Amino acid sequence: LSKLPLAALEATLRLYLRPDRLTQDLPTLRLLTRPVDQIEAQADRLLARVQAAVAPRFAVRVSTMRGQIGSGSLPVETLPSAGLVLTPQLPGKRGVGRALDELQTALRALPLPVIARVQSDELWLDLRCLDEAREEAAFIEQLAQLKESLA
Repeated sequence: LSKLPLAALEATLRLYLRPDRLTQDLPTLRLLTRPVDQIEAQADRLLARVQAAVAPRFAVRVSTMRGQIGSGSLPVETLPSAGLVLTPQLPGKRGVGRALDELQTALRALPLPVIARVQSDELWLDLRCLDEAREEAAFIEQLAQLKESLA
């Protein structure tokens, strides 16, 4: 091993010498271990603001969900989570896909891009990785821009 990988390994191992600080020092671990009730409370706080930004085109509700961890050694592992589900308000099914595509595009174009998934003709926004202390205020600030882009 060269010096660079050894230095990275040393820094990582030093973090684990203080297990009581791991979730403070490792953002990924902090977000993956957030309690579901904390995520549900965040969803409840954001519900009215998101509804105001997407109405009347979409209805918004809080829902429990399962979030996929992603890559590494557990690519298909899921965690219980909570978030917001946005449903197009259209007569019938015609245009639902287009409405969801427009919403997804608008969310991704925000200064702090928002990635969601489409499932069962709804857009599911898992809040597990929306850090309350660091990102929630920025998310709220950009809802006016979302409203404008959907108008």
